[in-house]
Amino acid sequence: MMFVKEVRKQLSQIMQKIAKGSSDVRVNQSQKRRQSYRNLRRALSIGFANQLAERMRHHNGFRTLGFKPQLVQVHPSSVLKPDDDGLYPNYVVYHELIATSRPYMRNVCAVERQWVIPILEKLDKLDVRKLSGGGLGHIEGITEGNTSDLLKKEAVIVTAPEEQESKIQAARERFLSRKGKK
Repeated sequence: MMFVKEVRKQLSQIMQKIAKGSSDVRVNQSQKRRQSYRNLRRALSIGFANQLAERMRHHNGFRTLGFKPQLVQVHPSSVLKPDDDGLYPNYVVYHELIATSRPYMRNVCAVERQWVIPILEKLDKLDVRKLSGGGLGHIEGITEGNTSDLLKKEAVIVTAPEEQESKIQAARERFLSRKGKK
């Protein structure tokens, strides 16, 4: 306990020295803190680009900007509060969506429009098929001759609907026979 008291005493002395510093130092520190929060919010908007939402024009609801847009509200327990006019910021980034009687965003943070515009432009140009490797012609290292071989292999792997139906029927019969033995 003596060690804890000494640490506490040292911390309080450090805080007193900081508080006695010039007012310029305190102003610069608060500006630096504000700038660091701004940088953090910008990083969140880039890192959570799939979890951005835009405020609707005629009410305080939001539309998510992800793959499947949906209408959501800010959760009542959120620390993000409307301004004096009763409006939320135009763009926010959220951590999770929850659905109770209506869909809500939780852990919401305001972001600026100028950060969101470049992100949206990149998302519009994004081709999900290329990203997932769905387009055969876009895979590196495939030549024209190899493409036909790959298509033949895929045709062998894909079974005909009748063959799939017969496999399903056979599995169903095996299951019923096992069930009948018990």
